[in-house]
Order: sequence, then C-alpha cells, then structure tokens
Amino acid sequence: MANILMNRTRSRLIRYLITHGPAKCNEITATLTLSASTVRKHLSVLSEAGVVILGSGMYEARRDMVEKELADLAATFQPAGSDFRPCVTDDSHFSVSPFHSSECPGKSKRTN
Repeated sequence: MANILMNRTRSRLIRYLITHGPAKCNEITATLTLSASTVRKHLSVLSEAGVVILGSGMYEARRDMVEKELADLAATFQPAGSDFRPCVTDDSHFSVSPFHSSECPGKSKRTN
C-alpha cells in the first residue's frame, strides 16, 4: 500500500478526488494535464487497492480508506518505543567486528 500511496501521480489523483469530489476520467485528465492512459492506469491501481471507487462513470476517493492507510504508513515511521536502548554514537569507539560488544545492535564498541 505504501508503494501505491507514495507514487506522485497517484497521490495527485487522490488529492484531486478528495478536494473536488467525484470526477470523470476526462475531467481529471484535463485538470491535472496527464494523458488519459496514465490516468486510467493509475485509477485502476487505486481502485484495485480500494482507495478509489468507480460508480456511474465517476471516480471517487474513499477518504476513510485513504486516512486509514496514511495513518498506518505514518505509524511505521514513528520512533521506536522503549524496546530499544540508546546506542553509543562515538564512532571512535566502534569496532569493525560486530562480535566485540552487544552494547548497540549493528554497531559494536571496541574492547581495548
């Protein structure tokens, strides 16, 4: 879903539909100055994902679905909770080998 929502053209289509309401493909094409085939292709992807619905020749963004998916996407980028310990970041103390210390996963401290 992140790939679907983070595509620039698809996000423009979603924003347009949310802002202007239901629209026909040719209205979207003219307003966003995109080719009809591009608009149809992206609307098809958005429809398959359930973010856009087609009814009576008009495409409509499912605002509730868009908001839910964006909230889920944003949650994946939130800082980690207390599950992780702070890592020592003084690079002069890091060893090339990850086996010297378990102080910070992915980085290890030299044992002199």
